[in-house]
Amino acid sequence: MKFLLLTAVFIALLSVKATADGAENPPANYQEETQDSIPVELFVLAPCESCHEEDKFRQEVSSQLTEAGFANPDCTVYNVYKDSGAAHFEKTVEKYRLELTLTDLPAAVVEGVVYRGSYQEIGEAVAQHARASAESGQQGSAVASGNPEVTSGPNTENADTDGEADTENDLSPSAESLFHSAFYRELHQVGENDTTLVLFVTGACESCQTAEAYLQNDLSDEKYDLLIYNILENENAMVLRRLMQLYDVPESGQQVPLLFSRESYLSGAEAILDGTAGMLANEAATGSWEEIISRFAQETGTGKISKIQLAVTGFINGLNPCGVSMLLMILSILLMSGRSFYGGSLVFLTGKFLTYLLLGFTIGALFSVIESTVFQTLQKGMKIAFSVLALSFGVFYLMDFIHVLRKEYGREKLRLPERFRKWNHTMIRKLTDIPQHFWYPVLFLLGIVISAGEFLCTGQVYLASLLYMVKQNQGFDIQLAGNLVLYLTAMCVPMALVVVLVSRGKSVMSASSLSLKILPAVKLAYSIFFFALFLALFF
Repeated sequence: MKFLLLTAVFIALLSVKATADGAENPPANYQEETQDSIPVELFVLAPCESCHEEDKFRQEVSSQLTEAGFANPDCTVYNVYKDSGAAHFEKTVEKYRLELTLTDLPAAVVEGVVYRGSYQEIGEAVAQHARASAESGQQGSAVASGNPEVTSGPNTENADTDGEADTENDLSPSAESLFHSAFYRELHQVGENDTTLVLFVTGACESCQTAEAYLQNDLSDEKYDLLIYNILENENAMVLRRLMQLYDVPESGQQVPLLFSRESYLSGAEAILDGTAGMLANEAATGSWEEIISRFAQETGTGKISKIQLAVTGFINGLNPCGVSMLLMILSILLMSGRSFYGGSLVFLTGKFLTYLLLGFTIGALFSVIESTVFQTLQKGMKIAFSVLALSFGVFYLMDFIHVLRKEYGREKLRLPERFRKWNHTMIRKLTDIPQHFWYPVLFLLGIVISAGEFLCTGQVYLASLLYMVKQNQGFDIQLAGNLVLYLTAMCVPMALVVVLVSRGKSVMSASSLSLKILPAVKLAYSIFFFALFLALFF
């Protein structure tokens, strides 16, 4: 009995000894199976609700690391389509000075090294990097030797001296590109009595297809317009990001399909199927999108020109001495003829107004064509040319301001050429020989002819204003036509005031003297206008 007991104790001691030895000397492959993985940052653009790209990316890379002997892969996925993911992406790019943009995604960043390609290619490259790093025992020293299209390192060639990266911010929507978007143009057309919904989708997205089919088929009895934008096309992804900011869409809702009305939004196919009928039943869904468009413009940092700014600019343009001087000659002829003063003045101003309106429509349509993406090279050339002209006009008007202050009127640079002025004067004097029944038609035609002739002078500010309106509106449409009418109406106000002033007993000479007194202020205002236009176009 004692022998058996001693034998059992001896065997137990041997077992404990073997266990201790095993703990001190593990199998050769044990360390490889339990080694910790280095941190891996995965970046992906995943707007689709039903695609689950984040999970697919993480699973593929984690699987490759596990097969390589890393039991606890440390993989963090950042969806760059969401605000937090976009912010981390920007910080990572800046931290390592990476030449990495949204078009390069999906991508993995490991110790400052970027791996791009398919999920499988990225996983294999990351696993190879992790093995090399583990073997060397020094993180950051390994460089994978796989597919060169999958692997890239940090950009140190163009590093700033202050340590900040000089990288392109692809995540911030460009004001220029947003104003060129189809969304911006088409929402301008929505009237006060229209009900319009805006749906954002992407390709190969089951949820998007479900929502789109429901809105187009199941709700066909509802009276509303549906605008659909694919975020993979043109500037639509940036437009959606801007709208998500305006509507305060939380990260959980930053996905497609995403449906917007004037007042609210629905995120995800289920929410769209359940909530669209209620959205349409709300009276707030009907009406113009101008408020949204206005906020949209303000958020881009380049707001649309206001009605007040248009009116003030038009009024200043109406003070142009070229136009006022020709009007004063017409008024003097009307006074001497004894014929209807107000009637003749109105007909003459109507001819001028319609001429400038026709010129505005024609030139505006031309500018709109040039603003299209088909003529990008010509558009850039025109922008440079108009910037130079604006700067030149600003300098010349500043010089003219100094000359008129010194009463050196003959030294003005920007005024109607002498030949045109003499021709206009000759045409105006012939009014006295016109028979009574041709009086109004001739005055109307004279307004057209003189407007076309003085366009070399008055048209400087008009053309610049028209170019700016077209650029802000991104096309010639009803709204731009309305802005043009407002501008020209304001431009005619100073001339109408001159007519009233002369009709109330003031002489033409007194009106002419008044125009000379305000001439320095007009020249200075024109100079400031063109300098401001130069800054707006050039910068």
